[in-house]
Amino acid sequence: MISFIVDDVQFNFRAAAVIIDDGYVLLHRASYEPFWALPGGRVEASEPSAVTVARELAEELGPACDAQVGRLLWVVENFYGDEDAPFHELGMYYLVTLGAASPYLAKDRAYDGVEADLPSHEGEYIRLIFQWFPLDAVADLPLYPTFLRERLSALPATPELVVHTDPPFDEAELTVLES
Repeated sequence: MISFIVDDVQFNFRAAAVIIDDGYVLLHRASYEPFWALPGGRVEASEPSAVTVARELAEELGPACDAQVGRLLWVVENFYGDEDAPFHELGMYYLVTLGAASPYLAKDRAYDGVEADLPSHEGEYIRLIFQWFPLDAVADLPLYPTFLRERLSALPATPELVVHTDPPFDEAELTVLES
C-alpha cells in the first residue's frame, strides 16, 4: 500500500467509493471507531485507484456486492490529525453502484463486513460495520472527511479538486455513537 512517513507526517494514498442509492449513502466504520467514512482503502503500488475501490469493496463486503466503479467525483487532498500525529492524504473518490442482485441494497439494517486484518492493526481482525444513511441526515453524522457532510448531497458533474483540512476530532461530536 502507498503509505509512508516524511518529516513526521503520515502520507496515505486512498481510494473511496461513493455509493448512493434511492436517497441513501452507504458508509462504514471499524467496530472500534466512533466515526463513519466512505468505504475504500489504500492504493497498492502499480494499482489504478479505480481498481483499488473494486478490490476493497470485494475484500470488505465480499464479491457478492458486485461493485461497478463509475466516474471520478473528487480528487481530495486532506490534512487531518494533530501536531502529534499529522496526516496528509491524497484521495480519489469514485461514484460506485452495487449490482441489482447485491445482498447489500436493503436500507433497513446494518451489515457486517468481512473481518479484515487492517494494516494499522496487523495480526488483529477488525469487524467492519456498513450502514445506509439518508442523505439528508449525513450533515449531522460524525463523518470524515467533514467536507462530505455537505457535498454528498450535491455531487459534481465533472471531477473536482478539494483541498480540505479536518480539525482534530471533537470529543463531544464523537460521543453520538456511544449513546
